[in-house]
Amino acid sequence: MSPADESRRTSRFDRARRVGATAAALWGAVFLVICTTGQRLSTEYLGFGWQLIPYEILSDDPIRSVWYLHIQPPLWNLVVGMIGKFSPLPDGISFLLLQAGFGMVAAGLLAIVLLRLRCRPWLAVAFALLGTANPEYVRNAFEPTYEMAVGCGLIALAWAVTLPDRSDGEAAARRGRAFVAVSAVATAVVLTRSLYHPLWLVVVLGLAWWAWRDRIDRRSLAIGVLVPVLLVGGWMAKNEVLFGRPTLSSWFGMNLQRGVIPVLGLDELNRLHDEGKVSDVAMIGPFGNYGLYRPVMPPCAPEHSHPALSKEVRDYPIVVPNLNYECFLPVYDQAGADARAVIRAYPGVWLEGRLWSARTWFAVNQLADESPSWPLRQLGNVYQVIRLDVPGTLSTNGWGTPIYGNLTVTTRFSLTMVELSLLIGAVGFVTTWKVIRRRSGDRGDELVLAIIGMTATWTFVVGVVGELGEQARFRTMTDPLVLSIGALLVLRWLTGRYGHSEAFFDERYTTPAGDEETTESSPVATSASNSA
Repeated sequence: MSPADESRRTSRFDRARRVGATAAALWGAVFLVICTTGQRLSTEYLGFGWQLIPYEILSDDPIRSVWYLHIQPPLWNLVVGMIGKFSPLPDGISFLLLQAGFGMVAAGLLAIVLLRLRCRPWLAVAFALLGTANPEYVRNAFEPTYEMAVGCGLIALAWAVTLPDRSDGEAAARRGRAFVAVSAVATAVVLTRSLYHPLWLVVVLGLAWWAWRDRIDRRSLAIGVLVPVLLVGGWMAKNEVLFGRPTLSSWFGMNLQRGVIPVLGLDELNRLHDEGKVSDVAMIGPFGNYGLYRPVMPPCAPEHSHPALSKEVRDYPIVVPNLNYECFLPVYDQAGADARAVIRAYPGVWLEGRLWSARTWFAVNQLADESPSWPLRQLGNVYQVIRLDVPGTLSTNGWGTPIYGNLTVTTRFSLTMVELSLLIGAVGFVTTWKVIRRRSGDRGDELVLAIIGMTATWTFVVGVVGELGEQARFRTMTDPLVLSIGALLVLRWLTGRYGHSEAFFDERYTTPAGDEETTESSPVATSASNSA
């Protein structure tokens, strides 16, 4: 690399670092104001969280407890257990600092991604804060749940995809390291949230490899492939050996039951039961205490003595099951068989549930309206305008065995998130097709837009297909990317149409020696224009 190239590379690195640090600091300042004006982290989830091994067990023996985990991928339980055991601070402070760290990292990395997509530094910071200061995303910081961590992970994935600098003469050598980074981040996401199935990981790595295939060395390729094979494959193999189920989440069957059977009319459910097409488990309902299922299941005693598997009920003021209790495994299997029987018999019921879930996806969580923090309430008012919230209702009236009771809830729905989700999905489809068709070389903008669009679409589809009622929470994991990248695409199209793009975007784009093109227009602009 010539001294001039080295100087330019150092300048770009310093600028990215400054932009990222600025966005992270501003997000941290906003979060600090919210915390000091009354909003507190609730540790209640540690006591009842279905996705966790009972906290009293997990915090006492985190390593062995996680080894015997089968209901979820391991990373979040491991993080929670290690903090519970080793942090010298109270749980409320420990987890608040953890979640604040995820928020700051997310804001910083998102600003760098936007900078690499040619935003001016001030605009990169503004769009990063637009995406990460959304109260729907910020609210996740006040519970020790994994939405904040996964949202940060998805942003880190986009950041890793943009690592190769096309204006750098050594960009080809950097693609190998970027591929390893993409693999590591995507693997961490899969090992944190079961919604991101290993198939999603395969698609992400496949797109990255295909885009960089001409300039990625065999060593980096081997490492990038071995990371998920050893970690994800190893965890699934562990579950096969211990529990006879090579999965990342053993309760998928009951989750499917929860997403289908409540919508079915009670008369139809009774008819299927009388005909022997569904079992007594379907009549009891999803995710109950094991004592409800014991009379209708074969006798069961846990095969393993560790309390993560042998303890039936949590230490909590009310009765809350330990869903990792080993005897739940055949219950989950039977629940899945019942759900599939209902889908075969009444596909219209399954479709009705999916349409209800799709509407719920765009429902707005109204925590900010009720927050003791005045700044958070005001931020919520600002985002009501940005999100174009409109009033609406969600009703379970008419369902056979509704899991939330017969109710009609008045809520708000975000028109902005509907529009931007459609835009990001469309751009993702177009850019994925371009990445696949390209015979050699790569366009970094196209690859990151393809992976963001594919991931947002995957999250929506899988979150709607296999769940009922949790969609608004799922959406917060992709909200920062959808809001910021969607705003970028819209602004790119508007400024391009009216001739003011130079005020917001740096259009200079040079390629390293050996690439096909010498100068290129922005694929971001092209994608936005095509989608529009």
